[in-house]
Amino acid sequence: MPRLLIRFLIAVSLALVAATATITAAAHQHRPAKVDLELIGQVINSAPGVTPATSIQYGYVSQLDDVAGWPNESAAPLTFFTDTTTNRVVNNGPLRIVSRTGRLTIYSDPSANGNFADPSSFRDGTPVLSATVRQQVILNTLTGAFTAHNVNTILSRAPFALGDDQVLLGRVGGQFQTVISGQAATATPPSAYMAGYTFTTRGRVASRP
Repeated sequence: MPRLLIRFLIAVSLALVAATATITAAAHQHRPAKVDLELIGQVINSAPGVTPATSIQYGYVSQLDDVAGWPNESAAPLTFFTDTTTNRVVNNGPLRIVSRTGRLTIYSDPSANGNFADPSSFRDGTPVLSATVRQQVILNTLTGAFTAHNVNTILSRAPFALGDDQVLLGRVGGQFQTVISGQAATATPPSAYMAGYTFTTRGRVASRP
């Protein structure tokens, strides 16, 4: 077989391999990979009489679907920080219903330096998801126990490294919900302790680019 023909066939084979790899990578990039978040955190509310009343909720992602999990704030590379303003408060017997709006940001922080004594440590990473938040909190004023429900609409997102994977949370315009249980603190700060989880209601929550 002439050398020129052999070189041509080798070149064609290499091109086919490269094209196949590109197609495979592109397919992988768009493959749906649903991700649920489990959250552990704390709350700081503004002092009584402050107008408008505010509430920040911050902490770490303890579980990212079946991808990875972390035992505490000093080990978790994913953190969250929610900044809200109170729009309405309704009292119904021992229940207090608080409606808020605000912004949720999830951060990637490979240094994993979260510290509940320093709330700002949960927002010193790189933002990987930003969402508007509509929140309802139902507080039992007799026991200090509360539940909260957030509707989150994604504004922006960015890929981040997690082990050997590149993870991309959500889709711009997509929604996911957060369900929280908590207990008001007897001594402040913080104002309360909380834990919860998220689930998708519209669009994908995550994919690996």
